[in-house]
Amino acid sequence: MKLSAKKIASIINGKLVGEPDVMISSCAEIKNAKNGDITFLADMRYKKYIKECQASIIISPQMNIQTKATIIQVKDPAEKFAQILNMFYPEKIYPNQISEKAKIHKSVQIGKNVYIGENITIEENVIIGDNCIISANTFIGYDTIIKDHTKIGPNVTIYHKTNVGEHCTIHAGAIIGSDGFGFIERDQKLIKMPQVGKVIIKDNIEIGANTTIDRGTINNTIIHSGVKLDNLIQIGHNVIIGANTVIAAQTGIAGSTEIGQNCMIGGQVAIGNHLTIGNNVKIAGKSGVIKNIANNQIIQGPLAFNIKDFQKSYIHFKNLQNIVSDLQQLKQKKKIAKDNSK
Repeated sequence: MKLSAKKIASIINGKLVGEPDVMISSCAEIKNAKNGDITFLADMRYKKYIKECQASIIISPQMNIQTKATIIQVKDPAEKFAQILNMFYPEKIYPNQISEKAKIHKSVQIGKNVYIGENITIEENVIIGDNCIISANTFIGYDTIIKDHTKIGPNVTIYHKTNVGEHCTIHAGAIIGSDGFGFIERDQKLIKMPQVGKVIIKDNIEIGANTTIDRGTINNTIIHSGVKLDNLIQIGHNVIIGANTVIAAQTGIAGSTEIGQNCMIGGQVAIGNHLTIGNNVKIAGKSGVIKNIANNQIIQGPLAFNIKDFQKSYIHFKNLQNIVSDLQQLKQKKKIAKDNSK
C-alpha cells in the first residue's frame, strides 16, 4: 500500500504542512524511521529525534516543528497513527467456520459468522454470540455465555458459568473462573471453602496473556466495562474492578478488594485483601497497598502512600548513611563538651 500525505491528511482530518504529494509505504517509530515511512510524535520526550528523523511524514501535535519531513498536525497523534497502522496491518479475517476437530456439546448455541478452531472443547449449555473468534486448544466450561464480537486466543481456559460481554479480547493462555484461594484452618488442617460464585466480564474488556481471574466464593468476581488487563495478572476471588481501569503486568490483587473507575495501576503492584480503592487512583509500579485509598490519590512505595511524600522520603533514605554519620559526630561532640565541663 502507498498513500500520499494529502490522502493521509484527509483520512485523519489533519492540517498538512509541507509537500502534499510525498508518498509513504510503511510505518515506523520516530527513532528509526527512514525515507518512505510515516511516524508520529506524541510524547515530547521523543522530540529530540525530530531533527535527525528521516521519515517522509510525521503526525504531530498542533505545534510548529523544525524538520524536512512533511507534517500532519492533529489533536491526538497517537490515536491517528493507530488508525494508519490499522490500514497498513489489518487484522486477519476469519471465516465462518467450525473445525471438524472441535468437540462441541450438542446443546451449545452458536451465533452467526463464528470461527471455532481446532482442538476446542465446549461443554453443555454454552451460548456463543455472533461474530466471535475462538482460537485453537481453548476450553469453555458448561453454562458459560460469550456475547457478540468477542475474540478468544489460543490455549485459553474459561471455566463453567462464566459470563463474557461484547467486544472483548482474551489473549493466549488466560484462565478465567478457576477456584479462588479459599481455605479454613481447623485442627491444624486446611479445609477448602467451595468457590461457587461466577466471573462476570462486562463489555469492551481486554485480558492479557496468562492472566488469571478467580471465580467468586459466593458473590461474583466482576470486571466492569472498558477495563484493560496486561499479561500475567492475578485477580483473586470476589474482586471488583471499576470501569476503564488499566492494570499493568505482574500485578496481584487479593480477594474481596474493590477497585474504582478510571484507575491506573503500574506493574508488579501488590494489593491486599478486603480493601477499597477509590476512583481515579494511580498506583506506581512495585508498590504495596495494605489500606483503603480515597478517590483521586497518587501513591507509591512498598507500603504505599502519597507519591510526593514517598519521593521526598526516598531522598532522605538515600542520604541515610550521611545523616547517621552526622548524628554520630554530633553525639561525639556533645560527649566531649560534657567531659570538658567537668
